[in-house]
Amino acid sequence: MSTRRLTLTALMAALVFVLTVVVRLPTAAGGYLHFGDAAIAFSAVAFGPWVGAVAGALGTGLADLYGGYPQFAAISFLVHGLQGWLMGWLMQRRLTPAKAILAVIAGGAIVVVGYFLAEVIFYGAAAALSEVLPNTLQGLVGGALGVSLYLAVKRAYPPITRYREQERR
Repeated sequence: MSTRRLTLTALMAALVFVLTVVVRLPTAAGGYLHFGDAAIAFSAVAFGPWVGAVAGALGTGLADLYGGYPQFAAISFLVHGLQGWLMGWLMQRRLTPAKAILAVIAGGAIVVVGYFLAEVIFYGAAAALSEVLPNTLQGLVGGALGVSLYLAVKRAYPPITRYREQERR
């Protein structure tokens, strides 16, 4: 891994961490909504599946530890790492509207299913069901914001596409 790739990955993990910690909206079952998913989606689309995976895993896992949710740190690490990898993998070749929609839906589904299973274990089925809508909104809105941000950055700074393409080598 090059120094540039390592630096980009660390910056994206830090961005995910900050956007997860700074704005937290509590939910009924004791979790919280955040904008970290937007940074995960941006990382995955801009820099590829592995940067998206590492940024999502480290950023949200550390945010849970820092923010007082240690019981969710490992879950967030796995769920958001998989979310970042899958979104990046789906968007690897060529960015099309259909691929973007598929990636956002798939990433959101990972978040919803992953947290639902964890919350069933931690809190029971009723509490887990109450989190499905907030987790769906977080995954889909965050994914859409991240893809939109990438498109805006790409328009302002076209060379960003070089970094995504380097991931395939």
